[in-house]
Amino acid sequence: MSGSTINDKATLSKRVALFFLSPLFPWVAALVATLLVAGNIDVADELKWSGNGPGLTFDECFNIEVGVYLVDSFLDAGLAAFHPETQLEIYENPGYNPDHPPLGRIALGVANRLVREFSSEDSKGAYFVSAARLASAFEFGLLVLLIGLYSRRWFGSHVSCYSTLAVMCMPRLFGHAHLASLEMCTCLTYTAFVLVLANSWKTTAKAQPTATRAFVPGVLLGLVLLTKIHAILLIPVVVIWGLWNWRLRSLIPVIALFLFAFATFFIGWPWLWIDPVEHLKEYFLRATERASLNCFYLGTKYADTDVPWHYPFVLFAITMPLGFLSCGLIAMFKRTDDENSRRSLFDPRTQLIFGAWLIPLVVFALPGVTVYDGARLFLMSFPLFAIFAGLGMKRIFDSLQLRNGNRIATGFLILCFAGPIFNLVTLHPCHLGYYSEIVGGLWKAEDLGFEPTYWGDSVTPKFLEESLEEIPQGAVIEVAPVLHPLQLHFMQQGSWLKNRPDIVLSAYDHHRDDLSRYVLVIRRKADPWDSLTPPPPGTKTLNSVERQGVPLAEMLLLPDSPLRSR
Repeated sequence: MSGSTINDKATLSKRVALFFLSPLFPWVAALVATLLVAGNIDVADELKWSGNGPGLTFDECFNIEVGVYLVDSFLDAGLAAFHPETQLEIYENPGYNPDHPPLGRIALGVANRLVREFSSEDSKGAYFVSAARLASAFEFGLLVLLIGLYSRRWFGSHVSCYSTLAVMCMPRLFGHAHLASLEMCTCLTYTAFVLVLANSWKTTAKAQPTATRAFVPGVLLGLVLLTKIHAILLIPVVVIWGLWNWRLRSLIPVIALFLFAFATFFIGWPWLWIDPVEHLKEYFLRATERASLNCFYLGTKYADTDVPWHYPFVLFAITMPLGFLSCGLIAMFKRTDDENSRRSLFDPRTQLIFGAWLIPLVVFALPGVTVYDGARLFLMSFPLFAIFAGLGMKRIFDSLQLRNGNRIATGFLILCFAGPIFNLVTLHPCHLGYYSEIVGGLWKAEDLGFEPTYWGDSVTPKFLEESLEEIPQGAVIEVAPVLHPLQLHFMQQGSWLKNRPDIVLSAYDHHRDDLSRYVLVIRRKADPWDSLTPPPPGTKTLNSVERQGVPLAEMLLLPDSPLRSR
């Protein structure tokens, strides 16, 4: 190899490294993250510019319908939307469900409206599920940007680069970014509050926070409250953090912060204006008295309030890529490489991040607290952990570079990201089934008794399209399991099945005499049918979705029986 070729390669490598470490990188990464998600969100051949995404999940249409209703109502009413009589008309309508605050749902409604207004897509119904998913794609991009900018400001360009890439490459987080749910909006507002508060209140124990500096973080905490009830988890974290660093001097700023947060929450949810006391009581009662769901964990089916206390810690550990997990844990207890050379948890900024990361895991480990759906309920812990992962990578990289040279250090970084990137590609679009190298991936996780699929995302549009090629016009398809009375209606209206209106969906029940031979099985182990696990002898599998050798969804043709009339 000639000297000029070697020099050219060295120059190219140097330019690539400079780009990744440049101030522009978080912005480019945010754009790339948004485009990667937006390019694979289509659920029913609705968007010409997007590829097939995950299947329709059980909750998506609930949130989309309320968001579309609110956006359409506000736009139709104009300025009159703030009149008390109009408020009553909007919020007392049966189309409005106040089980969650409006911010995340309005984002879904706005995305739906924008796609309908500025594209030539032919909608079939009141909303596009695929269009509403665009809101989560943008929220994911903003989340990546926040992590990149703040980690750069505090810890330098290397940590910023590693943390930014870590957020983009967390399969569970990346998977949720494809869905029209509240989780991505919750992650964004939760992370924004923590980072802004840590940055706006001085970063040394001698500095005193003020009520003035509590305004912007208070508004952001109000936005978290306007997205999901998970915001209340931050209250003890902020109180303890303030008292630990500034003692009693923090009381007035902390109280001011909470007042700003509540004011934002109240002003931002006009439903509360109608009857504040009763509606606040109704909201918090709804949040604590929800329908019971089953959870499959370590080979056992539990009611959601009976899940063992260690569930959130174990799930976080086995759904966080091993390289990120190891680096993050190392960073929490080793010295940082900033100018003060302090241990991470002696820095007020990382103390707050640590508390906000840990509190969801602790709360969902408490006895009687409902836990279900994999890592979804504590997903907001994932983005914050990326900062610790970035700190750990920087520390290990520097140590390896000093002792073993640049090649070994670079190899370590490649190893950290190779596993998650491989899983992002091979699991697509079923990223919610990701399990890390700790348990040997999805294949081994199923053997160990973990849930392979829980939310219906494995019923992909490609799977439905291919399956229905072999199913005749007007056929009845049994669906198993059905967790909510509206689940079948939403599947018919929002999934790829909307392209086959002749198909009739029915809730599977093997006790029925008129059971159809066609059965769509979602392999959710928390709610299995024994008669389909395994299927009866003579059953033919028409199509299936498998990842890493594990079946996640199947279209079955049951053996003929004289008892069936259809």
